[in-house]
Amino acid sequence: MTADPLPAHSLAEAYMYLMATPCPKCGKGPLHGDDARPTPETNRVLLTVPTQCGACSHWQDYIFAVEGDLLSVQAQQTAGIGVRVNASHHASRIIDVAQWILLFRMISEAAARVEDKQDMRLLGYEAAQCLEEALKFYAADNDLPPDRAFFHESSRQRRRDYPQEFSRERLIELRAKLPTLEVMEASRFVSRKEKKRWWAPWR
Repeated sequence: MTADPLPAHSLAEAYMYLMATPCPKCGKGPLHGDDARPTPETNRVLLTVPTQCGACSHWQDYIFAVEGDLLSVQAQQTAGIGVRVNASHHASRIIDVAQWILLFRMISEAAARVEDKQDMRLLGYEAAQCLEEALKFYAADNDLPPDRAFFHESSRQRRRDYPQEFSRERLIELRAKLPTLEVMEASRFVSRKEKKRWWAPWR
């Protein structure tokens, strides 16, 4: 179990974190998150998410401190449309810039494999958000992210090995190929089939 709650802007960001995090036992993955168990506190909501590694079957609980109240977090599970990972202008404190770029690639590749157009649109919405979250780490006058945008040695090593991946101009060009989040949401672009939630249903 993690020692301190991980600060997440939303339930969606918590599950994105699990997608981007290697197993603490074998270093592989992916981690599969089970149902989130809420424990409300005075000023925050704590969610415990049991996870199992897809490679070595190791189980571990992750605890997230999620913004908002319990009702708003529950509403994220029952919404019929895609959910904003982070509606604020603040960068994530648990997923670094390299992980957001990796998530963008993973989700884009998944979108290319699915046949259902509705699922493809929802994955496109999530991929677009990954790019926007990555861009929150950049200063407007710098094409490369600052050192504080990297939380892990593996991320810093990826920057050294593939510096071209971290060009702000490149990320902006990738993001420009997709509709804005507002357009996707207003047009029901991201309506979700109830049985196709990509994280576990609320209990």
